[in-house]
Amino acid sequence: MVSKDHEGKVYPPYQVRPDRAMGLQYAQALGLSALPARPPLTYLIFLRGETQGVDLFTDLDIPRHQALHGGQRYEWFAPVEWDEVLQVHVRIDRVLEKNSKAGPLWFVDASFDYHHAQSGVLAVREITRLIKRGAP
Repeated sequence: MVSKDHEGKVYPPYQVRPDRAMGLQYAQALGLSALPARPPLTYLIFLRGETQGVDLFTDLDIPRHQALHGGQRYEWFAPVEWDEVLQVHVRIDRVLEKNSKAGPLWFVDASFDYHHAQSGVLAVREITRLIKRGAP
């Protein structure tokens, strides 16, 4: 079970920086031979907050073996540059329980707002959906 009490939870902000070396690995996995001028649109998925104290799987009690990734979407407001410090604000937007033939499912939507650390301007909003399956 994922408790509805998590809805609206706001985590302490943390800082990340798009890394050129990781970016090159990502670009090569996409079949590119060189680092793009700016981080690719979906690169921010690699800047997860687990190492910064925002581990949604642990906090929401979603064991990895019961977790499904329901996707993510991005809204871009300003460009992001390599090596630029971003401040990330994470919020649990929604927790929804549904019943399926295989048992209960919990859907959790979390938003990650990436702000330029120097100016505070919102650059990107990422909405991620995690799905927890009931006990097998």
